[in-house]
Order: sequence, then C-alpha cells, then structure tokens
Amino acid sequence: MKEVLITSGTSFEGYDIVGYGTYKFTQTILNSNFLKDFGTSIADIATDRRDIYQEKIDEILNETINNFTDMVRETKYNAVVGFRTGVEEYTNNVTAVVASGTLVNIKEQYKSEFDKSSFIRNEIYVRNYYDLLVPRASKVVLASEGKGTKISVWFNNYNNDDIKALKAELQFTNIYGDNITLPDVDFTFDKTNLKLLKSDYVECKLPDKYIKMISSVKVYIKKYVKASGVYEIDADSIGIEMSDVKFKALKLKKGIDAVANYKSDGLVWTCNCGHVNEGGAEECVICGRKQDEMKNSITFNYEPMLEEMKTKEYVIEIKDVLMKYIKDIDTGMRMQLLEIMESGLNYEKSRGSMKDSVIEKVENLFLGL
Repeated sequence: MKEVLITSGTSFEGYDIVGYGTYKFTQTILNSNFLKDFGTSIADIATDRRDIYQEKIDEILNETINNFTDMVRETKYNAVVGFRTGVEEYTNNVTAVVASGTLVNIKEQYKSEFDKSSFIRNEIYVRNYYDLLVPRASKVVLASEGKGTKISVWFNNYNNDDIKALKAELQFTNIYGDNITLPDVDFTFDKTNLKLLKSDYVECKLPDKYIKMISSVKVYIKKYVKASGVYEIDADSIGIEMSDVKFKALKLKKGIDAVANYKSDGLVWTCNCGHVNEGGAEECVICGRKQDEMKNSITFNYEPMLEEMKTKEYVIEIKDVLMKYIKDIDTGMRMQLLEIMESGLNYEKSRGSMKDSVIEKVENLFLGL
C-alpha cells in the first residue's frame, strides 16, 4: 500500500516538494435526522449530550480522513499539504464532515553518509590561486567519522569545462604554524560542466585529530583532464596575503572565488578574482565580472581612516578621526558608527582605554560581520 504523508503546514522536514497537484476534498454527508436525534442544532447542543455528539462526529471524521487518504493513494501524488478538516452545516438540516488539502509529490532530501552522522568537519578557504582561465580551487573540506580523514575540494570552473579529474598537491598549515603536504592527490567529480565543481571525497593520510587544527591551505594544481585531453599548468600560483577576518568577509560579499578588492587607476583595473584587466575592458577576461557592477558597489574606502584611528590612544581621539571622514561615509552607517563611539566612551570611563575594542567593531561593521 502506497504511503501518503499529510501535513497541515506547507512542507515536510527532510523532504523536497517536487510537484504540485490540485486541491481536493472528500466529505461524509450525515443523515438528515442526525441532529434531529439530538433535538437541536450544533450550536445549542446541551452539555449533557455533547459527549455523545462528539463521539459520533469523531467516528465520522476518522472515516472521512481514511476516505481522503484512499483517494490520494489512487492518484500519482504521495503527500498532502494544507490539510484541513471540519464540520459544515448546509441548508435543510444537512451536515457534512469535510477533509481537504493540496496534493503534492515529495522526495526525500539527499544526505551523504557524512550528513547522516556526527563527525569532525573543517571547511577552509584556499590561500592561493592561478591568474589563468583554469579550474580555481576555492575551498577545501576535511571530514572524518573516526575511521580516517576524507577530503573534498571545491573548484570554480569559469569556462564551464567538462572536467573529469584533477591532480593536485595540498599544503596545510596548522595553528602552530607547522606544514603538512599531501602530494599528487587525485580528485574526480560526480557532476561536471558546472560553474562550481565539488569533488568526490577522497581518503587521505591526514590524522583525524589534525582536522580541527588546520588554519589554512594552499592547492597546487598539477594537471587536469577534459574531454579534449590532459592539461598541465605551467605557471606559479599567487599567494593571498590578507587577514582571516578580511578574507572571510571578502568571500561572503564577493563570492567564494574572490581573492582581491576591486581597484582601478584608469589604465588597468583589478577584479575580485585577482586578474588585472585593461582599463577599457568592460568585464574580466577570467571570471566575467563586470567592471561597472564592481565600481558601483564601491563607496567609502575605510582603510585609511582605520589606520589613522590606530595611531590614537583613546576613544575621544578616535571619534575625532571619524568626524573627519564622516561626510564621505554612507548615510546608513553613520548612526551605527556614532553609537559605537558613544558606547566606547561610556565604557572607557570605568574600564580604561577601549581603543582596540572600538576599532575592531568599526572594522567589522565595514566588513559586514
């Protein structure tokens, strides 16, 4: 017998709705003498007879729900959303118990073995890139269920190539500054021709306990395979020198492949992907980002202001720096910055210098954290 799931809500936890059907209802018409047997209307049933009435209604309600479920089983649908039941009074003392809802098809959400169990996981943004139209390693995912470590690498596939496999060397750095290298790791892909390729998990020799200690990673691509042949990268990668906070904020704002802030001197402009384009180019030749869109997203350059704030000792001096730049700052941020200053001034009266805390809050505000 086909299983039918029913909910009064609009979705099922752990399932995706993959198709909608029509709104359906079934009803059970009560005998015209049903209420006469009680000698009154629904609204006026005496308390001492209400239990008998309710028992009869419940019995008919269950029958109606069963009929509704059987009706759904005869269709191509396997679930119902927006399910409702109720008692309707029609004219001429006709009463009906009604069950209704919208038919849908649902499918259980895919979960990998990692998602189904409790395990150690660490996702790290890659700290180097190639300034070429080749697969770009953007993120490394390390995971373990206690029986060895598995690794997956996410690649931005700018050219939408049909990449079947890729060989790379991974260099990890832990929180102590120690390095560990995994040479010649082969990655394959379940789905290709996508802008973002997520490799299948590969077993590696990295100890389980090491996963949470990883602080950064670099990926050096040796070669990759497309339908048209095997390709090698004959170029050095470029390292990314940026604080963890700024690096994370850049990724969140500009995309997982972003490695640099947009800048231009009129002759050339630097894209978020790190490529330096000719000044007249409307879009980046590597990632396709449009210069006008990046230019329009740039408002106030806060870094010179922040550097000047760091030369001060107390919040009152830091506020003076802010007031010097405030006319150039987006209107929506001015009030938040002033609130940070006022809070810092108040705390500084009892706790001493709040310089570091205030500057950190200012920077986080501009970074969107």
